[in-house]
Amino acid sequence: MKRKIFLATYNEGKIQRFRDLIESTGLDIEIFTPKDFGLENIEPEENGKTLAENAEIKARAYFGKVDTPILANDTGFWIQGEGLVDAPKRKALGEKDEKTLTKEEIAESLLGFWKNIAKKHGGKVDAAWIEAFVLLDPDGTVHKSESKREVILTDHEFGEGHIQMPVRALYISKTTNKPSIQHSKEEELLELKSVTDALYKILTEGL
Repeated sequence: MKRKIFLATYNEGKIQRFRDLIESTGLDIEIFTPKDFGLENIEPEENGKTLAENAEIKARAYFGKVDTPILANDTGFWIQGEGLVDAPKRKALGEKDEKTLTKEEIAESLLGFWKNIAKKHGGKVDAAWIEAFVLLDPDGTVHKSESKREVILTDHEFGEGHIQMPVRALYISKTTNKPSIQHSKEEELLELKSVTDALYKILTEGL
């Protein structure tokens, strides 16, 4: 029997990413989003002290409004000597008003921001994507899991990064020893295995 979950995001890019990751788990799950319930206007204030707290805040924003388990996540980029980099877009843009900029201009600012951090550490520095998942059951039970993808952040562009994630053009995966932007589909799945494993854990534990 197909199971159902609700994704606590209306970001189309994140929704597609969740669909791809859940498909990679091999689980038979039907996905619902805020658009399916007319809940696109909910914007929780992510003021948690940890990634897991922020993920739970996102999930609880929809609690009681849907009758399926609610899945949410929060992601952070950790850099050796810097820790989790807080609000990179705000830091990258500085005094610039985001509303006056194009997506390309924002991506260019972010790319320069990450390059400068790598240059600060000699052009290459250990880094990792940290991802927290929270699954909130209709009865209020909370399930949590976390993943870590280790990479090497550099100040070199290995290809043209995605406009929504320009930093991907700059780092080398420690799993494949290859620039992430140059991954084949199989290599991309290999790099994301820790994420898929964390997602599989929480979904099989909570459903």
